Amino acid sequence: MAIKPFKKGEFICIASGVFESYHRFGPFLVEMDFDLNEFIATLEHSQKENWEIADLMHEIPRMLVAQGILSTIACRNVHLGAFGELQVKEEKGDYI
Repeated sequence: MAIKPFKKGEFICIASGVFESYHRFGPFLVEMDFDLNEFIATLEHSQKENWEIADLMHEIPRMLVAQGILSTIACRNVHLGAFGELQVKEEKGDYI
């Protein structure tokens, strides 16, 4: 499924995976207009195996930052709880 291109000045987060392999990256500031669909299409042709594509998903945010397309934004991450229980806590971690 394709998404519309990002515009300079937008704030975005990027996520991939499911359950224990779920990862989120960001937030990021979009530094220039770009089409993520086109960016990914240029990378997909070199990846053949599922494990290679899974590795690629984790590298895409870093690649976009390294190319100056995105920049990282400092923020605090708060987790509200799970499984019907409120357990408010601040999450630590590097989200890029």
